[in-house]
Amino acid sequence: MTFVIFLGVLSVLVLIHELGHFAAARILGIKVEEFAFGLPFTRHIFQIKRGETLYSIYPLLFGGFVRLYGEETEVKGKGKDFWSRGRKQRMLVVAAGVAMNIVLAVGGFVALYAALGVPQTLENQVTILKIENDSPAEKAGLKIEDRVIRIENKGIKDGNEFGKLMRSWAGVEVNLTVRRGKGTQLLEGITQDSYTDLAVRVTPRENPPEGQGPVGVGIADYPYITVEKCSVFSIRCSVNAVVAGVRTTGMWMTRVVDGLREIGRSLAAGKAPEGVAGPVGIYQLTDVVVRGGVWPLVELVAILSVNLAVFNVLPIPALDGGRMFFIWLEWFRRKRLAVELEQKINAWGMALLLGLLVLISLQDVWRMGWVDKLLKLVRLK
Repeated sequence: MTFVIFLGVLSVLVLIHELGHFAAARILGIKVEEFAFGLPFTRHIFQIKRGETLYSIYPLLFGGFVRLYGEETEVKGKGKDFWSRGRKQRMLVVAAGVAMNIVLAVGGFVALYAALGVPQTLENQVTILKIENDSPAEKAGLKIEDRVIRIENKGIKDGNEFGKLMRSWAGVEVNLTVRRGKGTQLLEGITQDSYTDLAVRVTPRENPPEGQGPVGVGIADYPYITVEKCSVFSIRCSVNAVVAGVRTTGMWMTRVVDGLREIGRSLAAGKAPEGVAGPVGIYQLTDVVVRGGVWPLVELVAILSVNLAVFNVLPIPALDGGRMFFIWLEWFRRKRLAVELEQKINAWGMALLLGLLVLISLQDVWRMGWVDKLLKLVRLK
């Protein structure tokens, strides 16, 4: 099931991007020869022609493309070709894919906030993850996922402070303020739009069993998001959701750019970059996210769409940013690069990107421990 959802997520991201190129070309009257999902390094597995356009699916599904008439070489019959168009029109067609990914991201975040509420504040709360049998926590009626907000009306910052206070109050009954209520677990944090604050009395143990602590709980600091819920028919609510969606898209764009800078610094220093995920890593993340339901998956699609937009605008051959760079270079030089040279540069860029994709995927596999598991199985045999 996870693989089907992963494939669906990938399909949405790629098809929306390519739809931008397709729509811009059609609006400008440029002939689209092929609209494809997947990369054309093997024979297609599905193909159908409608009007002037072939619609295709190729086995290597980590990508897609729109092939325009006269895209890479001058043609005899002008009018519907890409080659003879001015720089502005060609730039619009190339940039339309990135624009569509931004639109998808904003739309995803807006839908998310309209359904769950507009984020207001984000704070870490000490969350109970485990309760030991016959412990003071169990006797006091504490439950898993309860958040300890205050101890004797004193707010606590994190789990370390909670542990210190419990040890200092050992043997004495203590008043806890506990927040209880379900929320949706997003990548940014857990929403808390509906909750109840309860007063709980607990007596920490002076000599607890080894590894249990005075109260007998396992805790962690989790980020929680306070949201403002309102009716979608409210103009104010709709405006707030749109503003928050645009703001979050901008925030993630900044994060992606900062991440790319860190990758560049790591590579310049001769270190393996951290925090980089390929298809295998995204599959693993999808497997985790789908357990939370539809809205965490919508958030993931929006975030991945931002990543795809920013990555695609980089001036790397074979990417949209590389094609934009060639158009800017043409404007600066007042003439186009030789067709053969541009094609070779794009081919080298594609080979480089595929090589990086393989290396990142191998890194994902290694990080997930699949190699160690395989070696253990081989030894057992």
